[in-house]
Amino acid sequence: MPGKPTAGETKRSELHARVQSQFGAAAAAYTTSLVHSDPNALRRVVELAQPKPGDAALDIATGAGHTALALAPHVASVVAFDVTEKMLAETARNAADRGLTNVSTRRGMAEDLPFADASFDIVTVRHAPHHYGDAPRAVREMARVARPGARVIVVDSTAPEDASLAARWNHIEKLRDPSHVQNYTPTEWREMIAGAGLRIFCEETDFCTENGEPMDFHAWVKRSNTPPADVEELARLFREADAGLASALRIRIEGDAIRFCVPQVTFGSIKG
Repeated sequence: MPGKPTAGETKRSELHARVQSQFGAAAAAYTTSLVHSDPNALRRVVELAQPKPGDAALDIATGAGHTALALAPHVASVVAFDVTEKMLAETARNAADRGLTNVSTRRGMAEDLPFADASFDIVTVRHAPHHYGDAPRAVREMARVARPGARVIVVDSTAPEDASLAARWNHIEKLRDPSHVQNYTPTEWREMIAGAGLRIFCEETDFCTENGEPMDFHAWVKRSNTPPADVEELARLFREADAGLASALRIRIEGDAIRFCVPQVTFGSIKG
């Protein structure tokens, strides 16, 4: 008989349930999200992945499938993997709309990938690890399912190295979306990736935008269905941000409009 779940397993289960609730309700919004569908950002992931026609690729926490679909024309097959069934349905619909027949979907948790060791030539994740209950474990799983010589690409929102700024930024993210766990600093990401036995060949720190433009606050909270009271508090935090936070997020107040940029980090790494 299976043993009693550990505290860590229980916590991860609760977080996964929260993620499914959050993103299942917003699946369609992620298809049209300018952040997630940004062609320049997707092109950069493909460049770092260095796809070849015979490659098998895995895109973890695929969401509406943007990264998986960007890789699909360049490889033999792509598995679009996500914990949320409605997101996988959105991915399948988007693949069909583009006439892509080499994309399959699979449901599961990033911390426990249901694939054999050394199964993929490319493993990617984009804008998702900040929702993970155990990010180091998930990175180790990415490394495990990668073949020797495989490219493992991680893109995610990040936190400033300054602990106070990082805490305030994570508070804002969690207020906007309760399924948020943590934005990690570039240093923390380096440690996780190297600790999984991957060799980093590229590190880029920049800002996540909407097709090159600063993010629109109201679109940002609408996409996550943030309750009105929390939207009001978030607007206050942005409008009253001190110089350090305003600089870290590139906050611009333009009358009723609030615009900002999410710091992000991109790592390209190789297995073995």
